[in-house]
Amino acid sequence: METEARKLIHLGINFLTFPKPVISQQHIIAFQQAIIDCGLEFSNVDHNEERIIIRRSTPSPLEITIVSQKQPMGQILIISKQPKAPLSLFIQEAQAAIKAFNMVWPSSTRKILGGDAAIRELHPTDSPHAFQELWEKRLGQQAKSLSVFERAVRGGGLRFVLEPEPGKDDSPQIEIKIESYLLDTSKIYVEALSNWRYTKDEDSFKVDSIMTDLNSFIVSKVFKFLGGNDV
Repeated sequence: METEARKLIHLGINFLTFPKPVISQQHIIAFQQAIIDCGLEFSNVDHNEERIIIRRSTPSPLEITIVSQKQPMGQILIISKQPKAPLSLFIQEAQAAIKAFNMVWPSSTRKILGGDAAIRELHPTDSPHAFQELWEKRLGQQAKSLSVFERAVRGGGLRFVLEPEPGKDDSPQIEIKIESYLLDTSKIYVEALSNWRYTKDEDSFKVDSIMTDLNSFIVSKVFKFLGGNDV
């Protein structure tokens, strides 16, 4: 599996915080200015009393959402759908968004309760159908065994939920989906999700390490699985 052949289609990171950020008209205006001061451009802003959403489509899509829920928790969600830039730029811009957040809602008592991150991507195959690649080449199954359904198989795949690493504090649970991409069945769709909850006080948004670790897991483990190398 060649790293260069992968096509990123979604990048995202999400943090749950306590206490929640207060959203007012002043905060909405201040956050837009902070985003600009931190070197980010945007083209659209939506807001209400519970959330602020800042969007940009070029040069690479970016969406930043600040949520003040009715419950005590807050949320900071940063995503890029169909990114046109590498993961390194997303990390850089997510860090800038976090910096802007801290400028508007500074707090010496803020705690990060946990969060999640996602990387979704597509890979080409050597087979006429991506599910054929998974079923016959990776799983070693015979095509005729699918005839029991008496219908053509449009797609399918695998899902793994991996426990946190034993003995490592705050190690995330990782969920992996590997399946044929229904919009283009010549492609394999890979989704990697990490989900963590901090067991001790944490006040640092570790965007770089979280996204880099998840990407490294894909490259070192998922690519290895797709290549049929089990050892």
